Amino acid sequence: MPFRYEMQVGAHEIDTNCLATPTSTVKYMMEAVDRNMQSTKPSYQELMDKGLSFIVSRTAIEVLRPLKEYENIVVETWASESESVSFPRSYTIKVGEEVVARGLSTWALIDLNRRRPVRGSEFSVAAYGTDEPVTLSFPHRFKPLDIPFEKCGERSIMYSDVDRNFHMNNTKYFDLLFDFVPNREKIYMSSCIINYVTEAPLGKVMEIYKSEASKNERGETVYYFKTVIDGKTNIQAMVGVQHI
Repeated sequence: MPFRYEMQVGAHEIDTNCLATPTSTVKYMMEAVDRNMQSTKPSYQELMDKGLSFIVSRTAIEVLRPLKEYENIVVETWASESESVSFPRSYTIKVGEEVVARGLSTWALIDLNRRRPVRGSEFSVAAYGTDEPVTLSFPHRFKPLDIPFEKCGERSIMYSDVDRNFHMNNTKYFDLLFDFVPNREKIYMSSCIINYVTEAPLGKVMEIYKSEASKNERGETVYYFKTVIDGKTNIQAMVGVQHI
């Protein structure tokens, strides 16, 4: 059974069109996960106290329509059992009975003392509520394409970017990438997949690279991104946009 958490799109979570930013939309999903873990146990901090930590390796979101300022939303989230080292986590965002966004992320549970991933056979997520992973209208992963990229900017990792581990919070990347898409004020992010390859530590400088635009079968304009820190790939991403 999904865990349900009610929220409202706040006045400080919107863009110039009074629509929730991509990072705000993903934050709603991640906040629901945290509340799920807090209420059903073990919580994120309780896992940390045992030397365990969930680390996200991929997040895919699909926005069927952008969320509007002050809309009341219900975020549903649930885990899926796994025998491998990958733990799926699903999300839906609803306004009333209307599903307006979906998400699917893949997590690894890391034994911080042994520095190794924990298999699903060693840790059950049943306490959080489980079901089959959510279905998106596109594959939730992509293979990096052999396409040209051009550097479009740089970004220092600041204190306001990082989480308790002093690395850029995974939700921050969505707005960061969207800022490098042309005609930002006329579009919304309708889909995004981010592969998290290495972490972005506080104080480092991130180089951002973007592909040329292309079109897909869903009518989206698509851009591919990669970010690099100290010569190593930080993330690989695909961003799909539609006109408002």
